[in-house]
Amino acid sequence: MDPVSRAWVVLHRVGPDRAGPLDSVRSDSRGRYSFRYVRTGSEDAIYFVSASHDGIAYFTPPLAEGKVSGDDGDIAVFDTTSHRVPMSLRGHHVVVSAADANARRSIVEVYDLSNDSSVTRIAIAETPASATWQTHIAPGASDFRVSQGDISAAAVSYANGVVSVFAPLAPGIKQLSFSYSLPAKSFPLKLPLEKETGIYEIMIEEKAGSVTGPHLREVDPVTVDERNFRRFLASDMPENSVAVIDLPAPPATHSIDPRYLVALTLVIGGSMILALARALRRR
Repeated sequence: MDPVSRAWVVLHRVGPDRAGPLDSVRSDSRGRYSFRYVRTGSEDAIYFVSASHDGIAYFTPPLAEGKVSGDDGDIAVFDTTSHRVPMSLRGHHVVVSAADANARRSIVEVYDLSNDSSVTRIAIAETPASATWQTHIAPGASDFRVSQGDISAAAVSYANGVVSVFAPLAPGIKQLSFSYSLPAKSFPLKLPLEKETGIYEIMIEEKAGSVTGPHLREVDPVTVDERNFRRFLASDMPENSVAVIDLPAPPATHSIDPRYLVALTLVIGGSMILALARALRRR
């Protein structure tokens, strides 16, 4: 990569006591920069450095030591484009909960998106045609919610069964997480793969039921947030292949206040995404 001279570089501190920029400097003719700072306040505070290029901010990982140099302080910046770039799907994880009292199942999906080009893909407008990435979810979905990941809820929209991302996607991998609910009658549920997928994982909370699809096989179960899930795993799933999740119908029960259902779905979906994200990052 070529060095970028005279770029503004900013040192940040984020902690439970206070947050904000601490210092800024321009990079020199060789793209180098340096800061001197003292860690203060909360021990939970993190320090990191950012630089902007073509209107997009890029960040270092949290600075582990008071003195950081070499790769730990490197910031890679990229030119931007609104045109399509090579994208691949490194991982796709689907978590299906047991049916609740209103015969609905909470679904969590986590995507590992990879920009395989040398430029950052940007959206020039918040219209589906300008989205930096899109996927479809099953008809009848409701309670859609974006949760913890590399892409914020403000940069994602959901309409007419289509999830659209408008966040800039720099070269490398970004994780997108979201949840929604489906009526139990939506099962058996067919999940077409719109792209070839490196790692495909489906987890179901039901002890009964089945998951089928090319290369999918059941492996050891896992526990997420103290809930037990059967786990089905595949690698190198081909484009346009279809996975089918077949689950038993829930027993008949009295309905509950739908306002309680919405709140419960948000709590369950949010906690599951947090636990799943932690589990995925430990692998």
